[in-house]
Amino acid sequence: MSPILSPMPKRLVLMLCLLPSLLFGQLAFAAGTPADTITTFHAVLIDNMKNGATLKCSGRSEKIGAAVDAGFDLPFLAQRVLRRQWKDLSEEQRASFVTTFRDLVLATYTSQFAQFGGEKFETLTTKELADGTRLVNAKLTPGRGAPVNFDYVLRESNGAWRIVNVVADGVSDLALRSSQYDKIYKANGFDGLIVQIKQQIEANKKGC
Repeated sequence: MSPILSPMPKRLVLMLCLLPSLLFGQLAFAAGTPADTITTFHAVLIDNMKNGATLKCSGRSEKIGAAVDAGFDLPFLAQRVLRRQWKDLSEEQRASFVTTFRDLVLATYTSQFAQFGGEKFETLTTKELADGTRLVNAKLTPGRGAPVNFDYVLRESNGAWRIVNVVADGVSDLALRSSQYDKIYKANGFDGLIVQIKQQIEANKKGC
């Protein structure tokens, strides 16, 4: 496994890091403010942790999948992650990357948010940025240890505010992944990048 795709520090995967029994779905994310999107997403993570043993890996992954599809703009994120390489990809390659990238996000959240230890999320301030996106600040207070600060960047897409970047304790997930993937792409090409992401997915699943 390339060190470029080694597991991220836990403070970062606590993003980039997303339904309780109320079955949050597209409608739960479709209306409301950027802060509502973040609060709903965090509720999914807490529910998965509280019910981790009952849901098991498959159940948590299913709930995470629905929340990610509703709360994140994955096609936009995928394009931003690959940056200049995106224009060189075929439509088939683009679709493959979006699917693989989604699988990685699900595997990461499913493995990291599996047990509840008294964690608490708080959605704090919202700020409008110059490009029309919104920055929502939030905080995770773990059962033990120091709080983790998050800045979520959201853009409006099809009438909903969707996450396009997560900054954990000042570290941008988008920038980090973009740098990692750029190095792998240059060294091993598109197919090599997909192979290494899939290896990371399998490694995350083993910890599920």
